[in-house]
Amino acid sequence: MPISSFHNAVIAAALALAPTVSFAQDVFGNITATLDGEERTWFLTAQDNESQSFGLSIAVANLQSFQLWGQPSEDSVKISEDSLLFSFEVMSVGGQLIPLNAGVMYLSDAWKSGWMASESEDEANDIVLSLITFEERDEGFFVEGSFEAAAHYREPLADGEFDPARTMQINGSFSALLPPYILLEK
Repeated sequence: MPISSFHNAVIAAALALAPTVSFAQDVFGNITATLDGEERTWFLTAQDNESQSFGLSIAVANLQSFQLWGQPSEDSVKISEDSLLFSFEVMSVGGQLIPLNAGVMYLSDAWKSGWMASESEDEANDIVLSLITFEERDEGFFVEGSFEAAAHYREPLADGEFDPARTMQINGSFSALLPPYILLEK
């Protein structure tokens, strides 16, 4: 039975209005962590050479800074809700690598509320970072390690007050081969 031109037009319109699927999705690492006793995995993703994660090298300071933005699924790139962010810096001094300024944020309700731990003057010793692998490779920069954090609840997450009565232990590990297109230099 031949398809009429009307049916062809309807099919063409439906295809034109259908959501497009991009096949440029790239998963280049993950963060696995235990939140309130439940182990979960977040994915480090990029699409069309864009990512929420990045690495930054500051040559004059012998410093490298990383932000690993864990997405709740392998096919998401720019989701805030239920994301896990892990950031840290590494300074090279006399051939030794010194991890600095580690931070963990769990965006339970996007930026409205969540859990945060950082190495700051006010919140010292809230997080411990251990680096296993930290090396430049032909395909990008490989970072691997683990962390332990005592995160405090904040509402709103960005500039709210810490609630000292609400603390959650977040222990985890990360592994990523950051592609060259998200590695910046200053």
